[in-house]
Amino acid sequence: MDDQVLYPALAALCAAVALNLKLTMAALRAARSMANPALPLAPGQQVPAVAAKPLAGRAPLQLAGGGAAWTLLFLSTQCPKCRDKLADIDLLLAAADDAGLAMWLVSEEPGWRLRRFLRGRRLLQRTALVTRQDYKLLNANKSTPAYQFINHEGVLEAAGFIGDGDWLALRAQLTQPDTDSALVA
Repeated sequence: MDDQVLYPALAALCAAVALNLKLTMAALRAARSMANPALPLAPGQQVPAVAAKPLAGRAPLQLAGGGAAWTLLFLSTQCPKCRDKLADIDLLLAAADDAGLAMWLVSEEPGWRLRRFLRGRRLLQRTALVTRQDYKLLNANKSTPAYQFINHEGVLEAAGFIGDGDWLALRAQLTQPDTDSALVA
């Protein structure tokens, strides 16, 4: 057989085998996900401590670990509603620090996309990157723009969408002039 015919035929065969393997692996991953669906965390449930890498900085971070109250934020760079929430969240960061509340954006998205999304925002310094698996542990439904309030013992107190009643209560508590009282997340 002529080499000019043989090599393109072999290349086409290799490409077909590679495509078939890729489709088979995708089908297996989808079947595994459907067989073991991630369940959203419920209030009162212990939140798994998740290792994260801060987007700005190198020191690893343990999200939702006991000892501090946490607010975990879930935003997507592709979500217009999420973009609309950025200014308000930036205003709350300093007040959250003063109240002893660790407020962090948790994401599985690429760092370059998050840096572009958060350019000029304080939240850039409070963004933690996690694996896809750990993201699903924390935010099984991939809800955005969403939050979780976690108490100092690592227990989920509340979860919902940024702007709902619990979020507005936290916002009022953080922005009220008298912040001498302890923060209850």
